[in-house]
Amino acid sequence: GVGAMRDMIQSHLLQMLTLVAMEPPPCLDAEALRDEKVKVLRSIRPIAKRAVHAHAMRAQYARGTVDGKSVQGYQQEENVEANSITETFVAAKFYIDNWRWSGVPFYLRTGKRLANQTSMIAICFKHPPQQLFRETPLESIAPNWVLLSIQPEESMRMEIHVKQPGLDMDTRVMQMNASFLKTDEQMLDAYETLLLDVIEGDRSLFIRFDEVEWAWRVVDPILRHWAVEREYIPTYPAGSWG
Repeated sequence: GVGAMRDMIQSHLLQMLTLVAMEPPPCLDAEALRDEKVKVLRSIRPIAKRAVHAHAMRAQYARGTVDGKSVQGYQQEENVEANSITETFVAAKFYIDNWRWSGVPFYLRTGKRLANQTSMIAICFKHPPQQLFRETPLESIAPNWVLLSIQPEESMRMEIHVKQPGLDMDTRVMQMNASFLKTDEQMLDAYETLLLDVIEGDRSLFIRFDEVEWAWRVVDPILRHWAVEREYIPTYPAGSWG
């Protein structure tokens, strides 16, 4: 089977990263948009061979439970070798060495047979440089988040710490949800929009050759390192989050 790291390119996960991190294009022309995406890929810090294990990990699903039903592991699937070490889950950390994103880690995760089939961009906010709540229960407060759901529904959720009513200095997490669709609107399938773009000749959402080349340059050092580690691969239960 095709490994999850290759799926990271083929499922456009790296493309999602470039769309989040790219600079605004001078116009919405397809080539201008794709130029900015390539700039992001060219700025991703190469992962040294000795640092692969610190920046990326892989795993393979084993027997588990999906929708209340017991399912077999990857090695028990039809036409899969009994000792296959093909990864079905991958998590990787990348740094983009440019002016805007220097020092900010980007975490990519993708996998098969997970708890849910979903695509999401999660943005974690840093703490302010001045800690206003020193020597209070809020000294180690968790960060706030913005969660952008791409599939199966297009929505945005904010998780913000707010002060609990009362005299004590303590917080609770409030969630604010906003769907991008109105109640009378129906979301188009992703392939419907892509097929329409093909008919209209709009290449904005399609990957250009140099983008594919730079994407492979990003993941190839990881794949080469894993290629020599053929004795063991960690596993996770099917139906879990990996």
